[in-house]
Amino acid sequence: MKYFFIALAAVLLSSACTTRNAFSALGVEKEQEFAIENTRSGKITLLNNVKGIYSLVYLNNVYTKNNYNTHQFYISIYLKDAKEDDISITLNKKHPIETHKLKNENKFTHLLAMQNTWTSNYLVIFKNESKERINLAIDSGQFSSGLLKYVTDQR
Repeated sequence: MKYFFIALAAVLLSSACTTRNAFSALGVEKEQEFAIENTRSGKITLLNNVKGIYSLVYLNNVYTKNNYNTHQFYISIYLKDAKEDDISITLNKKHPIETHKLKNENKFTHLLAMQNTWTSNYLVIFKNESKERINLAIDSGQFSSGLLKYVTDQR
């Protein structure tokens, strides 16, 4: 019995000091690891009916070497019964200062696992208000995503 506890202690001590995680075991680069940690996906609904889907990445926490004075998001969205002009994206209830529609293949495409031809992709930029917690909302007329919460400056 005492050999069991000695072996258990040795295993715990040697494995507790490791710097490897699931991402390193899968060969994922740091940029992709940060993107996975900062990706939110979900449904846009109306009365419990799914009207669209989205995936978005908070780029400030992915590209940490950039000195951002704005909040930047890469958003991939599909709405079944709405036009792109109907989409409203707000951060802490404020509208973006810039919105850029991107091609399906762009410099951020590799950050999301979802790549297809039926979504619309955007780079959305908001004024930085130096808040630790930010809330993003995607709406389209009567459709809504609910609030997507992020913690800024994780590193």
